[in-house]
Parts: sequence; structure tokens; C-alpha cells
Amino acid sequence: MAKQQSKKPIPKPVAMQPQASKASIATAKERTSLFKSLNFKLALLLGVFAFLVYANTIKNGYVLDDSSVVTENTIVVKGISAIPELLTTPYRRGFFVTSNDLYRPLSLVVIAIEYEIWGMNPKPNHLINILVFAGCVILLFLFLDKLLERKKTAVAFIAALLFAAHPIHTEVVANIKSLDELLCFFFVFLSLNIFIRYVQTGKMLQLLAGCFCFLLSILSKETVITFLAIIPLIFYFYVDENKKRSTHITIGIVAMTAIALYARFSVLAAYNANGIADIDFADNGLALKTLATSSRLATAVLIMGMYLKLLFIPYPLVCDYAFNTIPFTTFGNSLVLLSLAVYLFLGGYGVYRLFKNKKDPYAFAILFYLISMSLFSNIPFLIGATMGERFLFFGSLGFCLVIALLLEKWVGAAATATLDIIKSPKVLAVVIPLTLAYTAVAVNRNTDWFSNYTLYGADVSKSSNSSKLNYFYGLELEKVVAYAEKDPEKQKQIRLEGIAFLEKAVAIDSGFGNAQSDLGNAFFCINQYDSAERHERIALGINPANNMAANNLASVYYFQKKYQQSIDLSQKAIAVKPDYVNAYSNVGRCYLSLGRIDSAISILNKAIAIDPNYNFPYELLAYCYKAVNNMDSVRKYAARAQKGRPDFKIN
Repeated sequence: MAKQQSKKPIPKPVAMQPQASKASIATAKERTSLFKSLNFKLALLLGVFAFLVYANTIKNGYVLDDSSVVTENTIVVKGISAIPELLTTPYRRGFFVTSNDLYRPLSLVVIAIEYEIWGMNPKPNHLINILVFAGCVILLFLFLDKLLERKKTAVAFIAALLFAAHPIHTEVVANIKSLDELLCFFFVFLSLNIFIRYVQTGKMLQLLAGCFCFLLSILSKETVITFLAIIPLIFYFYVDENKKRSTHITIGIVAMTAIALYARFSVLAAYNANGIADIDFADNGLALKTLATSSRLATAVLIMGMYLKLLFIPYPLVCDYAFNTIPFTTFGNSLVLLSLAVYLFLGGYGVYRLFKNKKDPYAFAILFYLISMSLFSNIPFLIGATMGERFLFFGSLGFCLVIALLLEKWVGAAATATLDIIKSPKVLAVVIPLTLAYTAVAVNRNTDWFSNYTLYGADVSKSSNSSKLNYFYGLELEKVVAYAEKDPEKQKQIRLEGIAFLEKAVAIDSGFGNAQSDLGNAFFCINQYDSAERHERIALGINPANNMAANNLASVYYFQKKYQQSIDLSQKAIAVKPDYVNAYSNVGRCYLSLGRIDSAISILNKAIAIDPNYNFPYELLAYCYKAVNNMDSVRKYAARAQKGRPDFKIN
């Protein structure tokens, strides 16, 4: 008989209480600590300050090249549905077709989403730019604080504060098109913050997230290519706790660059937009073919010195530095030699300090500036502009960091805590006046960006030798201000003023084809047909494929009753630009004047098929049908014409 086992009492089940893991408790504590930390408060303060500096741009309109990405971009205005197309087409494709295009899809995607939500409204566009800029300032502060091992938080704060206030950034923030620059900066500094965290934790997800943000930065603008040198500088010298992880980061950004370049070349090749075009002399005077190499290099060196001057004294600020804003010079110019000496010193001093102390913050500031500005120097190769304030958007970080470091050194050992340094009378005596001065200049400069008229008017007075600024302002007077004026005498005076600026533009650069053509059109508007013909012929001599000049001259011939010559020129314009509705309309009115009504009706219907919203063909069709006594059609087209021009009446 088996031995009976003793029965042990079964313990009563204990209700299980959910317990948080140590990791989740730590994470929660870290999160709570973060929001209570001094760093969070300083970052939030910087973001709010950056927003306030540019808040007055919200009321501004579309200015300068905003038309290329919003108002005249046929792809962007399709809204969210255009995103696949924007990702697979060249950057300028929705504005104009060129054989030498770019690939910057991300900013266009964001603007398309903005358009889907708000329509053709510049205020939300400006608001988004300001918010992204505020994010840039916050990320910059967080990065600098980590780079300096959280031992110089005051330095990081002051540098970010000066960066937020510096007026050199007005072009980037106030110009909607420059969202590409803002997103480029935002995502690359987001990636840097994530990469630093990866070095500390080794979590693969953080490496991948950092690489993805870097990819987004490249897809915003190719400016970030200089970070192929800057990121190894950071992670092999300054954040170098783990060389293996630093190598992973370097390999990751190289891989992201390769992916972006592959996408770029694939998209551009598909549209035959991957060619190498000559730099337009009107945009970059250094592209003048007869300019001696030594003079080109000397002028480029002088311009690099001008960038440094603008960092210290950001005035005057102008939106365009095209020919002849900066006259050509030689190495006999003392300012050229001074600029060259300063840059040679900066390069040598930065490298010396780096190898003396591989974590030297001054070395980082100097080398960051030099590396980021190398892309825009016009020395190893020419770029699409002589000079531009937007090119200092990244480089100004180096300047702001040096100023902050010098202020810290000036305070010395008397104050070591973050708030002690920031509150130091010495620091406040410099930072407050400097920040207020920068802010005042920036806020005032923002008002210049209200419209093309205010911007060009403000800048041409500061840069009167610029062919493009004289052209832009003259064109604005002719095509916007004069058209808005109802009083005939005042309108004529505005046109004469516009002609004066256009004449100065072509006096500075006689080979400026568009200026010659628009000057001809300005003379046409005041019935000076001989002058109009002369300038349109000059424009066609400069560029026989200038379809605008060809059609403008065709209009001159129409009013001189040279109908066949007018038709020939308009057809030449159509051959260059098959969707040029103005040229179709001109041919139609010539046929109407010649009594070739069927031909007129046929070509005017082609114009309507191309652009149903263009009003002039409807007006001409009403006259065509009146000529054949088809009154039903007359009433039909006259009614349609009156929708676009309420004062239209058929005689």
C-alpha cells in the first residue's frame, strides 16, 4: 500500500499589482527632470525669442523668388496630391524648364502641404518659416551644450541667442523660398543631437534616426554636403568617447549622401536636367569670360572679407549682390590682402589650436566657419551668385560661438555657474546692447521684405550700382505700380521713373537681355515705338531665343501695322515656347486685322486651350465673331471676357 503523501496547504493567491520597471521609472524621472531643468527653460526661452524677432514677417507677402516655389509653381499648387511628383521631378520644374536643375524636394513638399491647407496665403508660409527657425535655434543650443560637455551651458546659450538675433538671417527667414535652407539646418542639427546620444548609448535605432535626419537635410538643400567634413571633426575630436560609434556615424552620413546623390542624378537625368550650364554673368559677375583669373580670385577673396564684415557690422543688407555691386579688383588692393591674411591666419590658428587641444571650442568655431563657407567662396569653382547673405546662415554659428567664448573668458573665474555667467554685469553689459541692436536691425529689415516694391526700393538705394536691383525695381514700377495707378498722368510719371531704373540697369550691363527687353516693353507702353523696337532688337541680338523679346517686338510691329512681320516674330516665340499664350493671341489679332477670320479663330482657340484663364483671347474672339456677324458668339465671348475685365465692351 502506497504511503499517503502529506498535504501541504496551498497558499492563497496574492493579487498581482502592476509594477513599473526600473527602466520606465528612470525614463519617467528623466522626462520630469528634463522639463524642470535649466536647459529646457533656456531652450524654450531661445525659441520664443527667435519667434518674436521675426514675428513681424507674418504680415509680409510673396517676395523675390517666392514665385518660383509658390505663386507660379504649377506643381506645388496641386497640393498634397503633388507630393509623388515633387519627389520625382527637378526642383525648378514647376516654375521653368532648364537643362541645369537642382533636386531639393523636401521644402517643396512642405509648401505643397501648406498650400493644401491654407491655399494661396503667404501668412501661414511665413509662420512656418519662423517656427522652423525657432526650432533651429533650440537645436543649435542643445547641440552646443552637448558639444561643450554641458560645462559651458552659458556659452551655448549666448551663442544661440546671438544667432537668433543676428540680422544676417533676415533673408533666410523672411524669404518663403528659403525654407529649403531652414529645413537643411534644422534636420542636420537634429541629426547631430541624435548622433551624440547614440555615442553615449550605442542604440542602433538612434544611429538610424540620425542618419535619416541627415538624409532629410540633404533632400532639403545640398548645402549640408560640407558636414561630410564637419561631422568627422565633431565625432573624432569633440565627442569621441567611442571611436567605433564615431566610425558608424561617418559611414552612415556617407551612405545617406550616396543615396541622395543617386536620387538626384536619377531624377535629373530622367528630365535631361543634369547638364552643366554656364554661370549667368547677370547673377555672378565673376563669370565674365574676359575677366583675368587673378582678378577673379582677388575679387572672391575680397568678398570673403565682406562676409566677415557683415558678421561684425550687419549693414547695409541687400537682397542681391549681382554685377556691378562689387567692382572687380586686384591683389594690389589692401583690403584684398587684409582679407587674405585674416583667412590664412584663421585657418592656421584653427588647426594649431585643434592639435594643441583636440576639444578646443575656439578651434571648432573657426573651422566650422571656414568649412561651411568654403562652398560659397567662388574660389575653387563658381556658384550661381557673386555673394549672398543667405550663405552665412550656417557660418554665422562660428562667429556667434567665438563671441560667447570670449565673453566667458572675460568674466573669468568670478562666475562658474550658468546663471552666474549669464547674469554677470560684464556679460550683460555686452550681450544686452548687442542683442537689442541686432534685434532692432532685424525687425526693421523684416519690413523691407513686405513686398517686391518695398524690398527693391530699399535695396537699390543702398546698392545703386547693381544692374539687377535697378532692373528689379524698374520692372516693379512698370508692371505692378503703374498698372495699379488709374490716373493717366500719374501712371505715365511712374512709367518714366521705371524707365530710368531700367536704363541704368542696361547702362551697367548692356548685355542684360531681359532688362533690354523689359525696357523696350516700357517704351512700348508709352507709345515710343522706335525706342521699343531698338531695345527689343538688342535683346534678340543678345539671345535670339528670347521668346519674350520676340513677342514684344511683334507687338510693336502690330501697332505699326506691320502684320506679317508681327506674325513671323510671334511664331518664332511659339517655336521656342509652345505654350506661350501671349504669342498665340498676338498672331490672332494680326489675322483679325488682315481679315483672315477663320485663321484668327483657330489660333485663338489654341490659346484658350493652353490657358483658359487668360482673358485676351476671349476679347479677340468677340471681335472675330462680330466681323462675321455671328452675334450669339459675340455675346458669348464678350460675357466671358467681362469676367476677367468688367469694363470690356465690344465696339
